[in-house]
Amino acid sequence: MAQGNYDHPSYLTRQAINLGISTAGANGTSGGISFISDMRIRKAAVTVRTAGTSSGAGNACLLVYIGTMITGYATGLIGTALTTATGTNTIGTIALGSTAAYTVTTSSDFNTKLVAGGTLIMKNGTDATGVYNPVVEMYIDPQGTWTGPNN
Repeated sequence: MAQGNYDHPSYLTRQAINLGISTAGANGTSGGISFISDMRIRKAAVTVRTAGTSSGAGNACLLVYIGTMITGYATGLIGTALTTATGTNTIGTIALGSTAAYTVTTSSDFNTKLVAGGTLIMKNGTDATGVYNPVVEMYIDPQGTWTGPNN
């Protein structure tokens, strides 16, 4: 269980984490950020920087976690229908298609716990030219390890 007060701003404030601008290229990976505490990833907003030439998921931002993640958090199911996956797993895919530069596409609610010690990366779809910039909404998971404020 986490340390510190659950009413501490670290638990209450959702943070916007910018993953940076992707590198063009089919199935390429970009970015890479890790966390010192267990984090809960919720939604993503992806801004197209260079339009892709493929429709649908050909030009897409796949959010991938290399480490351990836990899924299945949903209203009424907390703690009863959770699935743990370890390794390289896709959190979600945001299809961008051939939308114009500076178009923003948002994801559904991933509500996934990322266990500290892994790396969150972005992976391209099969489009060779599309470039994008994802920002993910996250907060420290209340059940994760956190040392809390200095007392």
